Formats: sequence, C-alpha cells, structure tokens
Amino acid sequence: MEAYIRKELSVSSDLTLEQAATHSAKLLIWLLDCQDQMQMQQQKQLELSYTDIECMFKATLYLHECYARHGDELVEAVLMKFTFAQPAIRRYYENCERDREQCIRELCGQIINGTRNGHTHAPLLYQMHKAYVDVQPSWGIIKEINWAANVENKNKTETLDVATATELNVDVQQMRTLVRRIFRLGTLKDMRIALERSMHHIGYEMWLQLFREPKESILYMRSYILRQMICDMLAEGLGGSSSAASARFVHNIYSFVASGKSYNLSRLLRSLMHLRFADALASYLHSYWTQQLPHLHVDDIQFTDEAPVVDLPLDEILFLTNLLLMPKSPCRSQFYGELRTLPLLNKLLEILNKVAYVYS
Repeated sequence: MEAYIRKELSVSSDLTLEQAATHSAKLLIWLLDCQDQMQMQQQKQLELSYTDIECMFKATLYLHECYARHGDELVEAVLMKFTFAQPAIRRYYENCERDREQCIRELCGQIINGTRNGHTHAPLLYQMHKAYVDVQPSWGIIKEINWAANVENKNKTETLDVATATELNVDVQQMRTLVRRIFRLGTLKDMRIALERSMHHIGYEMWLQLFREPKESILYMRSYILRQMICDMLAEGLGGSSSAASARFVHNIYSFVASGKSYNLSRLLRSLMHLRFADALASYLHSYWTQQLPHLHVDDIQFTDEAPVVDLPLDEILFLTNLLLMPKSPCRSQFYGELRTLPLLNKLLEILNKVAYVYS
C-alpha cells in the first residue's frame, strides 16, 4: 500500500469524482481490513511498523479530504464498486460526517490497544500528527488524547468474560488470518498450493467459519473465492489434480460429525445449505461410487482385490452418503437425483440398507 499511496495519490484541484472514488475504494477497503485485524487482536500479536502507521494516517487523510470535496456523491460512487462490505463502508462515511475527530481518535486507540506493544506507538502518533494538522485541523485531537486512560479503559473492557469471548472467536480469528495469508501470495498457483495444504491440516470446525463469513465483512469476497476453489477441487472427484487434498477434506468432515458432539451434525447440515458446497460434496461422493461400486461385494461389503486404492476408508464414505440422504439433509433430493445416474444404483441402495441400522 505504501507504493500505491506514494505513486498514485494526489489531491489536486482537478481530481474528478471517478478518480476520487477509485482511490477511495482501494484505500478504504484496505484501511477497514487493518482496523478489523486490530479489533480482533485479543492476543495482541499484530505488529505495526512506522510505514504501516504512516499509510493508515495518509489513507485516512485522503479519504477525509475526498469526502469533504464530493460528499454523498463520493459515497455512492464508492459503494458502486463493491458487492460486499457495504454497511461497513457506509458506516465509515457516516462517522466521518458526524465526527471526524472521533474517527481519528478511534484509529489511534486501535493502534495502541490492538497491536503488540501498542503503547510504544503513542509518541510516534503524537509526532506524526503535526504534519497532518496543517492540512486538516481535526488531526489536532491527537495531542489531547489521554493515552494512559485509553489503555486503562481498554483493559477494563477486556476483563468482561474474556475467556468466553476468546473461546467463541478463536476459530474466526484463525480462519481470517488464514484467508489474509493466502491472499498475500503472488500467484493463483501459490494460493492453490497453500489452500491444498490447509485442507490437509485444518479441521472442518475451522472451515465452517469460511461459510459463515457475513456479506458485510471486509473478507467476504476473499472467503467466497476460497470457498469456490474448495468446491472446484471437490467437484473434480477422485481423478482431479487435488484429489489428495479433497480426500483429506472429506475425511475431516467425517471426523467432525463422528466426533461424538451431537450439535456438530446440525452445524454441518447448516453449511450444506450453501448450494455450491452441497453440490460439490455430492459430486465427490458420486465420483467415488462411480469408480468403486463395481468392485464392492454386497454380502460382506468388502472391495475386491482389483478395486482401485483410494485415500478414504469405505465406512467414512458410507457414513457421509447416508448423512446426505437423511431426511434432515438440505441437499437430500439434489444428492439422490445425482446418484440416480449411477448404473449400479440398486446395488448402492442395498448396501446402504444393510448398514442403515448402524447410522440410525
């Protein structure tokens, strides 16, 4: 972002609305992402450099200046560039209009309280504001901030059931960290490799957060893209280039539901309400049965010696197949419709009937 600010930004008198909206959109989504990371840092692991803080200050300065020039026209132009995070964007400009000094005060508070050794940034913030107050007088609020009280109030807030909040948010924090790290990679190939490795090592409980990321979130589009990539891998089936990662991901789904926690089944069924994911998982199971069913004995439910070797145990696939066909499954009709294309469907149904008592 430092290079973009240095090379691309200027607030000249001939700055058009479209130019202001283009720059503001890029700066605002980056700034909101930074603020989101700082707000989620209960363990205060985020480290900021001088350049990071300077970029946040310059981005805020530019956003405020463009809004002062173009007002609500700018807000609508920026919103037109996004299909996600619109409430957060609108809320930022509403706060900017209502109290610009408070926006600056909150940014400083997030830098101090949401980062590792954040209190050490206080002298830097005070020193940096001097260059900005000549452009926008509202930056003068920084010299009036009581830094000690700011930290004390934060500590008091953190004592309110921190253990519960941490337990509830740990998966959200970890998944958002993963999403950000993957999108820092330079190429789509590197992103896919990182995602495949993550599918190997991360349990499904954490992947659930990817499907729960709200559309209002700054990370919604990035989460959506990763969801689509996972679904594409699953839809490729057993013969896909990512078959090992897909097999591990499906195994993790099985482990999540079979762990003995009854509410995990409900959580999985809710995630299957995402039609693309339900379709991809159904396609994976269909691919499995297309390849393996001809080699499966009905009597003892064992594979023949000629059966291709796959990375998933038969009992896990039977479990998940039965689960997707259960009455509570939101994709039951969709999945059964796909299974009906199997040449040996009756054989599969006979096997499922034989083991149904186990899963009931």
